[in-house]
Amino acid sequence: MINQKSIAVLPFVNISNNIENEYFCDGLTEEIINALAKIKDLSVTSRTSSFYFKNKTVTAKEIREKLKVVTFIEGSVRASKKKMRITVQMIDTIDDFHFWSETFDRNPENVFEIQDEISLFIAEKLREHIGHLEIEDKLIAPIDVPVAIYREYLKGRYYIMKLDYKNSLKGINILQKLIKKVPNFPNPYLDINLAYVQLGTMGLLPAFEAYEKAQPYLLKALELDPNSSRSQLNLAWIECWQNWDLKKAYEHAHKALEIQQADDIYLTISNFLTVEGKLDAAHNYLDKALQLDPYTAINHHYKGFLYYLQEEYTTAIPYLKKALDLEPKLPFPPIYIGISLLMSGKPNEALTYFGSLKGVSVKDLTKLGGETMCYAKLNETEKCNEGLKELETYLTTALVDKAFTFLILVNALLGNNEKVIDLVEQAYNNRLPLLLLLNPSPILKPVKHHKRFKDIMLKAIPDNLNYKQKKKYKQALLDADEIKKYSKELEQIMTDYKLYLNPDLSLKDLASYLELPANYVSQLLNQGFDKNFSEYVNTFRLNEFKGRILLEENKGLTIMAVAYDSGFNSKTVFNTFFKKIEGMTPNAFIKSTLKN
Repeated sequence: MINQKSIAVLPFVNISNNIENEYFCDGLTEEIINALAKIKDLSVTSRTSSFYFKNKTVTAKEIREKLKVVTFIEGSVRASKKKMRITVQMIDTIDDFHFWSETFDRNPENVFEIQDEISLFIAEKLREHIGHLEIEDKLIAPIDVPVAIYREYLKGRYYIMKLDYKNSLKGINILQKLIKKVPNFPNPYLDINLAYVQLGTMGLLPAFEAYEKAQPYLLKALELDPNSSRSQLNLAWIECWQNWDLKKAYEHAHKALEIQQADDIYLTISNFLTVEGKLDAAHNYLDKALQLDPYTAINHHYKGFLYYLQEEYTTAIPYLKKALDLEPKLPFPPIYIGISLLMSGKPNEALTYFGSLKGVSVKDLTKLGGETMCYAKLNETEKCNEGLKELETYLTTALVDKAFTFLILVNALLGNNEKVIDLVEQAYNNRLPLLLLLNPSPILKPVKHHKRFKDIMLKAIPDNLNYKQKKKYKQALLDADEIKKYSKELEQIMTDYKLYLNPDLSLKDLASYLELPANYVSQLLNQGFDKNFSEYVNTFRLNEFKGRILLEENKGLTIMAVAYDSGFNSKTVFNTFFKKIEGMTPNAFIKSTLKN
């Protein structure tokens, strides 16, 4: 079912003679996407999926079917030195008609005003067409740099977003020169950091080298602008993968989500839940990422990876293959396609698959590691030992993470449990991030409850759910002691993770955090709190609202803007629930509180 409040912004078409105007067209599209994503209750297709349709002729029906939206924007830009004409059209994908179009003739020097003006126009017309949306007075804050500098920034980002080695380095070079001119402009630092992280993630640079190069730029960006959603998201990654502090990681990720809904933020939270072993909850967040960005390869890969972790190998493979269809050079899917074949009882097919890999997969040890795993499973001892020896030679190189991963997995398949734990201990001592995703690995099940292994893992992530035996639920529901126990646990989860800030939170989401069936959680809420699900969650949202509405920083916001920031997703629900609990309207509450 398609969300009725959903929109995609297709890349604006450059109809100028100057090819350099392409940078502005892409930048304008991105800014409008980011601006609309700030509107509560509006589902906005992310950049990657929108740009999948760049330079393609598509129908309204195709957009509706492929992006699952009821409206989309298309436009064009013609620019000269003194004049810019931007044409925008809004199309209904259900009935296939253009219900609004506008032409903006503006001075190119007023680029920030243009972006905000167009975003607000779109938001207003969308509200007229699909129903109520709470829209702020400004959606795009002006950037304090000259327009010429901003255009040069867009040029650098244009090349970085092409996602290949040559163009990424070209974009990095442009932005490095820009930083020398305007050292206090945070955007170039964030994008250079992004470029290096992408190069490392895709295997186009050794990961260690790429992340090492990326870090100074991220630190400078955080110094200049710590409160943007991008900065908060990067901080979340650092807290998880470098500092191994999941509580802080969640805090930063949820702050990023409060600022702007984006698929990579949902993907990040899914990553963190995976580390904790909360795979059902990880699926829920990943589905939200896929909904916003169905054409991002990494989202499809991660869906397949989650199914792999749950030992649903035949379900995993199509998602992993879809990821490669979208991004053939993505280095992760081949690993898990091969391992899924291996673990589903097809070692010879897996061996053939790993043997056929070329390019990036050879460079990042996937071919060598995968074949060695297959030899272990096929009891081809001599070939397996040769592979192990070759993998060990990479332990002192930039490929140390991948070498450790395959050495651990091969030894697990051989049943060398003590060797596995020795390697895991070395990975822990070297603070290798791979350790965190070994937690839920199905291949490591034989050592999961070994005391040494548990001690290492619990030092990394305390109270990890991977080490709790799967509960066998009795036919009867929870008894009084269990209700007391789980009530306390649920309150802690709601406080730590602020789940109520997610407007789409469901009973199933809560159940996945508690690792209980939904029926049990429904009973828990009813008997432990004397509330149904909506009443329980909205109580947290109400308290959040009461705290936020009096903050100085929120004085310029409407009541409903703060309500939406607090997790409510309906004006009617908010007003009705507020009056039921407080005995007065929100306006009366505010006046009464201010008097006191």
